[in-house]
Amino acid sequence: MREAADASHAVRGGSAARAARDASAGALALSASTIFVSAFLLFLVQPLIARQILPWFGGSAAVWTLCLVFFQVVLLVGYFYADWLSRRPLRMQAVVHALLLLAACAMLPVIPDAAWKPTGQGDPSAGVLAVLAATIGLPYLAVCTTGPLVQSWVARLHAGDAPRQAKVYRLFALSNLAALAALVVYPFVLEPVFALRAQAVAWSVGFGVFAVLAIVSVVAVGKARPAQTGAEAAATPAPSAPLSWSNQLLWLVLAALGTVALLAVSAFITQDIASVPMLWIVPLALYLLSFVLCFDSDFWYRRWLFWPAVLLLTPVMGWYLNTPQRSLPIAAAIGLYSAGLFAICMFANGELARARPGPERLTRFYLLLALGGAVGGIFAGVVAPHFFNGYWELPMSLAVPGLIVLWLTRGRQQWVWAVFAFAIVVGFAAFLRMDAVAVSLNVLYATVSALALFAVGYTAWRARSWPAAAGLAGALASVAVVWLSVYSVLEADNRTMLRVRNFYGALRVEQFGIPGALTASRRLMHGVISHGEQLQGAVQRRLPSTYYGPKSGAGLALLTNRAETQRVGVIGLGVGTLAAYGRAGDTVRFYEINPRVTAAARSHFTYLADSPATVEVAQGDARLLMQQELDAHGSQRFDAIVVDAFSGDAIPMHLMTREALALYDKHLLPTGVIAFHISNRHLLLAPVVKRLAEDAGMQALRVHFEPVPNNLTLEHSSEYVLLTRDPRFLQDPVIRERGEAIDATGVTTWTDDHSNLLAALRWTTKP
Repeated sequence: MREAADASHAVRGGSAARAARDASAGALALSASTIFVSAFLLFLVQPLIARQILPWFGGSAAVWTLCLVFFQVVLLVGYFYADWLSRRPLRMQAVVHALLLLAACAMLPVIPDAAWKPTGQGDPSAGVLAVLAATIGLPYLAVCTTGPLVQSWVARLHAGDAPRQAKVYRLFALSNLAALAALVVYPFVLEPVFALRAQAVAWSVGFGVFAVLAIVSVVAVGKARPAQTGAEAAATPAPSAPLSWSNQLLWLVLAALGTVALLAVSAFITQDIASVPMLWIVPLALYLLSFVLCFDSDFWYRRWLFWPAVLLLTPVMGWYLNTPQRSLPIAAAIGLYSAGLFAICMFANGELARARPGPERLTRFYLLLALGGAVGGIFAGVVAPHFFNGYWELPMSLAVPGLIVLWLTRGRQQWVWAVFAFAIVVGFAAFLRMDAVAVSLNVLYATVSALALFAVGYTAWRARSWPAAAGLAGALASVAVVWLSVYSVLEADNRTMLRVRNFYGALRVEQFGIPGALTASRRLMHGVISHGEQLQGAVQRRLPSTYYGPKSGAGLALLTNRAETQRVGVIGLGVGTLAAYGRAGDTVRFYEINPRVTAAARSHFTYLADSPATVEVAQGDARLLMQQELDAHGSQRFDAIVVDAFSGDAIPMHLMTREALALYDKHLLPTGVIAFHISNRHLLLAPVVKRLAEDAGMQALRVHFEPVPNNLTLEHSSEYVLLTRDPRFLQDPVIRERGEAIDATGVTTWTDDHSNLLAALRWTTKP
């Protein structure tokens, strides 16, 4: 009987253990699902809400930057909340977080109320932040806090089981995998197919599913914990060592490094290397992939692989910054910076993963990661555009990894020999650059690189330690990046007359030829995009050039059936080339969003000053200003409107929608013409404009101009679409000869609620 009772007790004990394991596995599966859904929603809502409010506040970089700052601040607040709440009893956590989720659900759907539209008076910054807070504040807070909270719940579930607790950080890798999935899904699946309102409704439904998962997860964890028996229940976690300030500062610096490198490299490759639509996806995907790999397993990050990669690639990237004439093909340059960014991100996130604390401190760890990301984002997105005249945060992010390597190996250094080797390399490099020693840059780089390798090897031999050599290599790599960056400023291309930067990007004015000579010219560049060029001869400087010659679409729109006096509206100032068409009595009104462009056009070019017409420059987003003018004073009654804002990759789509065209039409005379300048290597926009014209009851013709080679007026090939209702204009012999029909089959009408940039891509790049 006793044996039977013991057997029965053993069976019941085994059943209880199996039940506990099943409950634990179920809770873990629910937690993983919750984290995946929350991260997926987190990444989807950012472009979704920004796209909705963009037409309200002007499609400017400032709006995107304000959105970025808002998301980073809320993320930081959310991680503070998670860190505070995770130290409370589980029941209290469940109640408080459930209340937050319910409050967030009350704000759904995430569709901005029309009452938040600005009146057009004053700085819109407060309005942008207010509409974001009112529309998405609590839902965004809920999704960004749930990840670290759920991970802390899983850590509690496995209290006393160190191996399982150590794997809780894999859930962080899972969240970044979900973010990577959202990054691919939104531009390639959701945006091309669904209107913004449908996207917002779908996201809101997804949030409801997520809220249910989050509540069920904490309930499942609460039920699974009491079910643990035996050794699991009896075990108590060993007290963890207190967090040192040096470790917490290291987390902060590494998190900031990854963010700054991401933003700096993204801006550089999309504006200074190649203006290709959606190219920004590549660096962001690499950044997220590094999180996935580094926090999935210790297998992926190896110091012996990524330390040399970072210390080799960062000076090479610095060298490329120092080449006025780009020395690599576009594909190779993009590959170099993509590989370099991935190496930096793997280094930063790999070291973060190595330095992560025990699961009981994971919310503090994530809090400092969020703080570092916010500091890095604000520095690169807000501070740098105000205080730098170029993308100087890029060489800064290239120099920091070497210094971090030096810090990490500080305990293995034999400082006397390291400083000696460092001084020899730097001193010899300085000696070679003295005027008395004439060597080419290639000889200099080869000599210094060979000497640096010898110094690193010598240091490794003296210290009997490769980390000591890595520290010296890090110091040398950082000095090389700084030296190359300073040298690029001191030895800057003598063509560059002006370098300025603000929210809208970095501009430069380039001089070609001897100033004052008949063939000399100046060009305004925004990255790799030309905003206009002007000859400098007394007569030649008054001639329209580049994309705006008399035979271009803009020239035809302004010269055909020309009235005695003319009012012309131009969206996009550039260097003010179209003012050259102005006559006495005419008015040319430019709309320009970037005050730096206006200043450069007035200070380094003379089109505006030379024009006999009355020239007006309205500063701000064209669509917002034109709506304000319509509301305050009525129609501008333009004879022609030239829309010139689509030559880059990040085109302001809110200027090419049904609502935008309706606004232009209200400012246009019945006999007026709208000229869309759509010269773009990567986007086929003629069918889009044709569909808009059909929707508005207007006629549309494509005008393509190809100049003769080596023309003296600097005219470029150009492509325009001309829209009008005037039969006289359409019957003009020149228009009949030059105008081409446009096939818009299968193209949908772009609206503020839906536009499909993916469908407009040229899959074969235009030469």
